[in-house]
Amino acid sequence: MKIADINLTTRKVKILEDEKYNAFLGGVSLATELFVNNCKPDIDPLGKENIIVFAKGPLTAAFPTASKAVALFKSPVSNELGESYAGGRMASAMRFSGYDALLIRGKASHPVYIAIHDDTIAIKNAELLWNLRSVFVVGRVLRDAEPQGPGRRSFIRSGRAGDRLIRYANLNVDNYRHFGRLGLGAVFGSKNLKALVIEGTKDFKFADMKAYKTAYREVYNYLTHSDVMDKYHILGTSAGILPINAMGALPTRNYSIGTFEAAEQISGEYYAENLLLRKIACSQCPVGCIHIAYLRIPYRKEEYDVETTFVPYDYELIYALGTNLGVSDAKDVLRLIELADRNGVDIISLGGILGWATDAFANGLITINDTLGVKFEFGDVSNYLTAISLIIRRENEFYRTLGEGLDACVEKYGGAEYAIRIGGQTPAGYMTGPASILGHIIGQRHSHLCNGGYSYDQKTFGKKIGYKEMVDALVTEEKWRQILNSLVICLFARKVFTIDRTLKSLSSIGIAFTKEELLTLANETYEKKNAWKKAAGQIISQKNLAKKIYSFKTPHGFIKKNFLQKAIEYYSELSGIPYEVG
Repeated sequence: MKIADINLTTRKVKILEDEKYNAFLGGVSLATELFVNNCKPDIDPLGKENIIVFAKGPLTAAFPTASKAVALFKSPVSNELGESYAGGRMASAMRFSGYDALLIRGKASHPVYIAIHDDTIAIKNAELLWNLRSVFVVGRVLRDAEPQGPGRRSFIRSGRAGDRLIRYANLNVDNYRHFGRLGLGAVFGSKNLKALVIEGTKDFKFADMKAYKTAYREVYNYLTHSDVMDKYHILGTSAGILPINAMGALPTRNYSIGTFEAAEQISGEYYAENLLLRKIACSQCPVGCIHIAYLRIPYRKEEYDVETTFVPYDYELIYALGTNLGVSDAKDVLRLIELADRNGVDIISLGGILGWATDAFANGLITINDTLGVKFEFGDVSNYLTAISLIIRRENEFYRTLGEGLDACVEKYGGAEYAIRIGGQTPAGYMTGPASILGHIIGQRHSHLCNGGYSYDQKTFGKKIGYKEMVDALVTEEKWRQILNSLVICLFARKVFTIDRTLKSLSSIGIAFTKEELLTLANETYEKKNAWKKAAGQIISQKNLAKKIYSFKTPHGFIKKNFLQKAIEYYSELSGIPYEVG
């Protein structure tokens, strides 16, 4: 394993090469080992003591869908472990430049970016990039400023939201992918770090090419000749809008109801038929799940003076800035996504903030003086666009508070009953039943992306499931995902990489693991993260769940406080993480 330890304060780089790291496989298991040994649990997430660890997996650039990179850091959103993933070209660029992981620490004295070209790592001035209007402009400037190699390069950068320390700022990766959900963009901003450029020219070989080709072909054929990935290519995750709406699990108008009357107008089918421009894929992926729409935005009073821009969309984005805000026009949803994306804001978090503000405004907790004349009303796209711009500009005390997240909003203005937050962050919009909520509470990322709670709900429709059985299933699933996230594959392909196929793939490139060793590594990684979270002061609770969560009729019926509490107490026994009664 080769790890670059980059200190922004001293501007020094150390290269760590030690065979002991081989035992951690790569990805999240390697990143966890580096993170827990270099980041104290009690530090300020926006202080210079916070660190960022990026890692690729052993299958990166060698197998289809092994296209993601993982980032670990202390989150300014949840104030505990931050764990985020992004596709694009970053992982491959790390592979071709020769690095298994990057560890970034300290704080630069002025805005900088890091440029990695094979064995050369430089910290360069980024003052002219700070606070630029568009994250896409930052990418174009860096593409022109940095040497061009054979195309194996990636551009990771923050937007104005990160520069201005909006706590739920994300990182943009190669235009259409993101490190989202937990505020990595704000951590970049706190370090005066604007961007990371990675470019590599190194090739790699495997000792037994015959075994490699056989393993590769098996994975590739499964991906392309079975129907397991069809939905991701044809409509993308936005294919879920209509079926989830039909089951009454699509959060609408800040979780007031589970169906949206205009779902067909903002469905994956509608976008595909009317606004889809193209589909693209991450490196080494044959699926092509990234769906890009075109959007024409007027920029002058004349009728035909328009700017055409390209906007990525998926289920979570359509939910967060569409159904959740009562926005029923597909182009209007794209306008909201585009403005947030351009400024580097996590869209799911933003949707939750705007939903709270709309309910709080309607109930008199915030006034027209607080909002600078903006009338927060469901469906009012013009005012939502204005509000997003004011949040980015941190225009007054109210909008500065919105930039601090839902906890800060509730602390200052009240309205806890309108603040949809689980485990310190806004959920991803699958109100399928108790496992979805429980998975957010006890999951290490507090996200649907690793615990699979919403999937478990759908598999158990019509069945009565005990709280112990549910917790055990969620924990088992998340532990196995420690291995999938160590590879680091796209979790859309999680059914492809069974234990047997994972072992075969690793063996074909010369990495020897047994089934028992994989499961041990999964358990150890899971326990390491839990120990760090416990030391950081995590308490498992349903205390901050909004009343709307309990009054939302899911396909499993209403969420029951008593059921959640028993599940939380049982999980506390298993994990050692303390709980409180909600």
